[in-house]
Amino acid sequence: MTASRTAVPQSAPPARNPEKGILFIAVSQFGVAFSFNCIMSFMPFYILKMSEYGSKETMLWIGLIMGVSPLVTAVAAPFWGSLTTRVRPKLLYQAGTFFNGVIFLLMGFAGSLPLLLFLRLCQGFLGGISTIGLVLIASSSPEERLHRHMSLFQNAITAGQLVGPPLGAYAVAFFGYRSPFLVAFVVVFLALVFCHYYVWDIPVRPRDEGKDRPGAGKVFWGWALGIVGTIHLTFLPSILPHILEGFGRTEETAVTTAGEIMMAYTATAILGNYLIASWSARVSLARLITLTCLSAAVLQVLLSFSTGLYSFTAIRMLQTGLIAAVFPLVITVFAGDARGTTLGFLNSARFVGNSLGPLMATSIVAHFDLLTLYLAISGLTLAVLFAFLAAGRRRPQA
Repeated sequence: MTASRTAVPQSAPPARNPEKGILFIAVSQFGVAFSFNCIMSFMPFYILKMSEYGSKETMLWIGLIMGVSPLVTAVAAPFWGSLTTRVRPKLLYQAGTFFNGVIFLLMGFAGSLPLLLFLRLCQGFLGGISTIGLVLIASSSPEERLHRHMSLFQNAITAGQLVGPPLGAYAVAFFGYRSPFLVAFVVVFLALVFCHYYVWDIPVRPRDEGKDRPGAGKVFWGWALGIVGTIHLTFLPSILPHILEGFGRTEETAVTTAGEIMMAYTATAILGNYLIASWSARVSLARLITLTCLSAAVLQVLLSFSTGLYSFTAIRMLQTGLIAAVFPLVITVFAGDARGTTLGFLNSARFVGNSLGPLMATSIVAHFDLLTLYLAISGLTLAVLFAFLAAGRRRPQA
């Protein structure tokens, strides 16, 4: 006895929306950036409370614990990118995010400064997973929306840097030192859950895949341009007390004014990045990079001609609104290659710039003046920009 069978198509699982997945990659980066910055706002006080050393030794521990993580991240970012040639990127991204959350939790219960330093080293190493986020976005985005998605990724990180410090400080004030670490763990865990359900997985990409590889010179100058753009964003806080003193703001008034200025120009960095991303479909990436760098270099010099605090803040807000777009623009130039090693190397520019910005600012102002600093940053911007454009015109050798 034979039963007639009608072919019933198997119902395929509903396709995941890549736009939603990209959104939650950005959300996860917001969570990590928020968690990192919410604990860094009070980290010196936490170290002082924990320290069993004298004041001089404790000061050295503060510098080491706070400064070591970005340097380790800069070294680790290319390593994480290279792993995507051997391990599934989504699995790597989830594992790195999970262990980041665990480290945030452990830091709240650390009983000694050497242990805290070790956890910060681990945190710096895991900070390179943002490279895998870039690889996932580059592989999931349609070409016409790639820069919008890269800008969303950057804006998520910037937003986490903006809201993290005040919320971390409030949590310490009301609930004690351990509370921000618990909050950081919960935020990262929630981001991990959303990534698991909504982020698309992509196959491992072999090391030799990809036909049109960018030339090494262009990649290097793109990396250098990412460093310069980050220096623009990070140099100011370290010398704000000196600048505000010139405007007659000192002590408690200077502290609150500095916070207001930093929040104002961080907000315009997010807005400018978003607006420039909306133009990327109509203007070439090279032209956008040129316009934003040239304009930011001019505004950098104009800072020295500001006549008061409000004009200084207005110029700074315009400047960051333009220069904040440079890093995602540079990443977009190379994202079509989508190679983890290339994107990892470029991503390390953010962390190198985070370290060089304050160092460059304090060193030059200590020996010269503010105008010299502004001219140095502008001159460096123009030199690296023209080198990047020149390298882009050269055809890589086969």
